[in-house]
Amino acid sequence: MIFIRDPEINILLPAPGFQQTIPDGKEWYSFLNKTVTQEFYTGTLPFPDNASLQLAVGIAGPSHSAVVLLGGHPLEADLTGLKEILPILISLFKKEQELMSARIRTELAEKTAAKAEKLANTIDLMRLNLNDALIKQEKDRKDIEELMRKKDEFMDVASHELKTPLTSMKAYLQILQRAITKGDNGHAIRFVEHANTQVDRLTALVNDLLDVSKIQAGQMLYNFGEFDISEVINEVVSQIQVGVSTHKVIVENNIPAIINSDRHRLEQVIGNFLSNAIKYSPEADKVLVSSGLFNGNVRVTVTDFGIGIPAEMQALVFDRFYRVHTSSQKFPGLGIGLYISAEIIKRHGGHVGVNSDKRGTRFYFEIPIVVKP
Repeated sequence: MIFIRDPEINILLPAPGFQQTIPDGKEWYSFLNKTVTQEFYTGTLPFPDNASLQLAVGIAGPSHSAVVLLGGHPLEADLTGLKEILPILISLFKKEQELMSARIRTELAEKTAAKAEKLANTIDLMRLNLNDALIKQEKDRKDIEELMRKKDEFMDVASHELKTPLTSMKAYLQILQRAITKGDNGHAIRFVEHANTQVDRLTALVNDLLDVSKIQAGQMLYNFGEFDISEVINEVVSQIQVGVSTHKVIVENNIPAIINSDRHRLEQVIGNFLSNAIKYSPEADKVLVSSGLFNGNVRVTVTDFGIGIPAEMQALVFDRFYRVHTSSQKFPGLGIGLYISAEIIKRHGGHVGVNSDKRGTRFYFEIPIVVKP
């Protein structure tokens, strides 16, 4: 049997293809440690069960690996031949271990993505039930607020629990992808790329959930500074356009205006408006962005030519977890992007709004400009 060291838990485990469950693991572990330390070790081991003892010879291999020969003592010539081919065998088994690890992590990422999708659907149903309850019975308001508070606490805990393994998984997959690219492992590369996509999607979800929790707890941090908003608009449009081939993002009337704002958070708002415009206009091929001055404020407007929002629902789109009924099943999401955007703009002393009809939707926000003396 050949044993190679698992890089994550740093112990010797049976190589792929060998029996993975062995009797009396403590006895085997002691035998393997002595083999690696002494480079050559003999003794007896229980195999194939605890009722049978076999003569065993242990030989240390490259990369802290070990070979165990069961059933007798081999000839010196046999040992010499085995030692010569051992580096090749260990290298092949380590390659196979890496491929298996990539597949396992890909499956884990896909299962996690599926659970996140179920979480989104569950929150949708919860939001609908809560909204109906508020309309039907005002006396239940305090109970519903308590339920929302507990849900916020749950999301805060769940988000932090998810973020650490996601960060580790992302780093591992990136390193593994670079390593596999050097060899002929096309299938493994596709697995890793798919896993990276799922991890990116989950990371964005976790970041949004964390933002909601910070807003509810009053812990959202801002770094204000003065800059020209027209530059930010151009930068965000360029970033969005790189990843979008279905729509042309057109900038119109992008006036220069100095504002005192958190640049990163403002980019987040503009990016969210643009992403929504593209997502909810699948039959269109363009999205418009414009800016202008209104009563000492600068207004940024994103216009799409998509499905539109019913008039009776437009006042609710910036509520937490709210999603328009007619589109909630067709388009994925938790309904928190616009809520986060509205809270960010409110913190900047501005406001958000929406106008929509059958021709499309126009989301906008306004924030004060800096007036120089």
